[in-house]
Amino acid sequence: MKAHRWGAAALILFLPVILTGCQKAERGGPPPVQVTLVRPKLQDMVHYESFLGTVTPLQMVTIIPQTSGQLASLSFTQGGMVQRGQTLFTINPAQAAATLAQARANLAAAQATARYDQTLVEQDRPLVEKDFITKQSYAQAVSQAQASRAQVAADVAAVQQAAITLGYTRITAPITGRIGMALVKPGNLVVANQTQLATINQISPIGINFQIPQSLLGAARQAKDQAWKLLIQDEKQGKTLAAATLQVIDNSVAATSATLSVQAQADNASAVLWPGEYVEVRLPVQRVAQAMTLPVAAVQQGSSGNFVYQAPKGIVEATPVQVLWEDGQTAVISGLPASARVIDPVPARVYAGVHVLLPGQKAAAVTGHGHHAWGGR
Repeated sequence: MKAHRWGAAALILFLPVILTGCQKAERGGPPPVQVTLVRPKLQDMVHYESFLGTVTPLQMVTIIPQTSGQLASLSFTQGGMVQRGQTLFTINPAQAAATLAQARANLAAAQATARYDQTLVEQDRPLVEKDFITKQSYAQAVSQAQASRAQVAADVAAVQQAAITLGYTRITAPITGRIGMALVKPGNLVVANQTQLATINQISPIGINFQIPQSLLGAARQAKDQAWKLLIQDEKQGKTLAAATLQVIDNSVAATSATLSVQAQADNASAVLWPGEYVEVRLPVQRVAQAMTLPVAAVQQGSSGNFVYQAPKGIVEATPVQVLWEDGQTAVISGLPASARVIDPVPARVYAGVHVLLPGQKAAAVTGHGHHAWGGR
């Protein structure tokens, strides 16, 4: 019976020792965080500025007939590609053909009259020289021959005009491009220089219009002179659709907005750019050889500016850096030696002064510091 009492007493005395040990373990805090380190990369980088642009055909033609008549047929696929010189529409040529035939007949008659009048002049010339006819009669014959030749010239012009008008009944494409929908269907009457039949947009090459602030005029001129490639991207998805070159910089700055209108040009052989489409234009404004770069996630923002975390001897330090620009997941920076090693990614429990586990280091190596390394901030 006494043995049981002594056992219970020993157990009661031992419990505070266990609890005290547990409390000390709890005060030791969580183990140090394992981190990974990266070195800055040196690589050639291009700084782009993004602008909203509009795809614009370099040429846009509205097809309007040059003669009136009934539209007989159309000879193209609506919305498809057409080649310069390709027949698009045909106007009923019957009236124009009849006018041409009449003009040719008038010309033949005038030519016959002119030949006859010239023959009279040649016959009267020796007679007037011998005074067999009066000079007045001869002058009248010469004048009539001249009038006949003038009529021939007028009828030649009438034949040419009638032939041109007949040619107008076959309407061809003035440029190569993509044609839209037919605005008038066969069977309808079209009026010369008035009825719009269709439009053609030049697709390749194609223009991209956008505006830049006047502060980038120098960069734009350099991009144009050096033929730097602009990236044309999908406005929403950010997918690169084409590369372009800067072709036109407007000759003045808009006073109200302090911007310039510029135009880039893309080959667009695959027709990925569509007239009227909104795109994102990325203009190269700066090129840096062997720029220092880090992952964007490695750069932190604080009240005093940007910084990165380093961990010499396993203790975290904050090092100020300057971010020149960001390009996707890459930050172009300055302020670090090329041999620097930076924490990336940055765990949530990492801050200046805390102990961390470096690559290849085991937790046992810093366990002895646990009770003072993980205190409050």
